[in-house]
Amino acid sequence: MSTPLAGPLAGAARVRPDGWLATALTTDPDQAEAQARSLIYRHHPAAPGPVRCLTARYRTATFTLGAPPRQLLKRHGDEAAYLGEVLAYQLLEGEQVLPELHSSSDTCRTLMVDFLEEIADIDHEDGFEELIAAVAAIHTAPARWPEHIAQTMSPWRLASTTASPVPAWIRDPAAWQDLLQLTASAHGEGHVPLGHLDLKADHCRRRPDGRLALVDAETLRPDLTGLPDLITLAYLGQVEGRTLAPRWARQAYRRHTNDLGAQWTDAGLVRALTAFATATGLTSLHGVDQ
Repeated sequence: MSTPLAGPLAGAARVRPDGWLATALTTDPDQAEAQARSLIYRHHPAAPGPVRCLTARYRTATFTLGAPPRQLLKRHGDEAAYLGEVLAYQLLEGEQVLPELHSSSDTCRTLMVDFLEEIADIDHEDGFEELIAAVAAIHTAPARWPEHIAQTMSPWRLASTTASPVPAWIRDPAAWQDLLQLTASAHGEGHVPLGHLDLKADHCRRRPDGRLALVDAETLRPDLTGLPDLITLAYLGQVEGRTLAPRWARQAYRRHTNDLGAQWTDAGLVRALTAFATATGLTSLHGVDQ
């Protein structure tokens, strides 16, 4: 089996041009840390100290809080990314697949969460299946939402989106409709198709209760389905020295989602994967359809 050379969603992903973010953050760690101290004083007064810059990038900056670190402050330069991450915490509350959220500030686009230092080992089948189980819990979370969240998210139910115009970026509208219909057959027309997680090995951490958690949730969307995440799982299972069969990843995903209320058949899941690739222009399914 050859190692995939392209990224997990090559062809379907859209790369933003340089300079797209008008509110870019400083990449100087000292400046970022000084700014964080000021923001914490005004918007997160209960945060423990000291503050130490962990990363300083133009899109996001992260800071450890406390010695030893107990919490983490994440600052977003992009408002949409900040709102997306806050929404993810709201939609996945109670699923225990993210760090605990302590506070957030719309004014300065910051979130304060538990600092999870221990990286979860996904290099072997048992650990990787924990990741698959966490992804399955996220994809099926709408079935467990309390009524107020379910009502708020009702515009994104498949019953509505299948009757809506196909997004402009979709290359094959018929394949997109097939994907939505197959997802509705598995999850029901009232399902909100959560997906598009930023799945990477270093984003897999251990919560204090021992559960695997994902530390970056800003990319989660309610309108893409979970198929891109299954494709990414198949890709991750074959890179960085891992030799996990894509077919095994698909079967484990189907088992975990069905245990949580979905009704995927293997044939239906393969058809949905193929439909996603056709609809979006994805260049490779990384063997997950085999």
